[in-house]
Amino acid sequence: MPTSDDSGELRILHWNVHSWRDAAGAPNPGGVADLISETKPHVVSLVEVNEPLGAPETLADLADKCGYAWIFVPSIELSTDPAARGYGNALLTSIPVTAVQHVGMYSPERRYDGTEPTEPRSVTLARVMFSGASVWVGATHFPATHHGSRQTAARMLRRLVGQLAAPWIVCGDFNASFATLFRGGDIRVHPDPPRPTFPARRPVAAIDYAVSSPGIVTTTQIFRVPTSDHLPLLVAARFP
Repeated sequence: MPTSDDSGELRILHWNVHSWRDAAGAPNPGGVADLISETKPHVVSLVEVNEPLGAPETLADLADKCGYAWIFVPSIELSTDPAARGYGNALLTSIPVTAVQHVGMYSPERRYDGTEPTEPRSVTLARVMFSGASVWVGATHFPATHHGSRQTAARMLRRLVGQLAAPWIVCGDFNASFATLFRGGDIRVHPDPPRPTFPARRPVAAIDYAVSSPGIVTTTQIFRVPTSDHLPLLVAARFP
């Protein structure tokens, strides 16, 4: 596992793992582990993570197999499921973590009833140590079907990162273009411009990307793998 790196680049792999299923509904943890092992990121950002509350299974097995620590704070609790599951964002890290935050981005007026419009949204953040410096790295997933709730989430994220000590970088499935959500201001996008990642078989929508504080220089690679309904991306970041 990558504990140090002479290149000075912090590698972050981001992926919407579709509740651990590929687009056809087959289990995908093996494919996720294969790409992590191949790319050796320092941090992994995962969204649409579906796990038993209090005792994550797939996430914990994946972290153990690949040599990472894991962080999972569900956005919602699937109380209708007899297995009492949670659903949300997760981070894996092979470098030291000095702090963790979990912040709500959008809270529906109605209680969660199994439909996407009633799903709360959040961002999970970890402050990691890399090359002697502190960096905030986050994972988030914005609403898909309602423009207004996405804008609410974007405003909340703007407000949050305005209070973070730079440098910071947040990866996500934003379900909209960067220009639609973050036009103006000093938030940067990676890659610039974002490239299509959804649907995985024939991607046309550029909705998976990273946003960051100014001054961060990156190279970003999109992987054409059929392991989920979204394509993953690897961001290699250099910090000022």
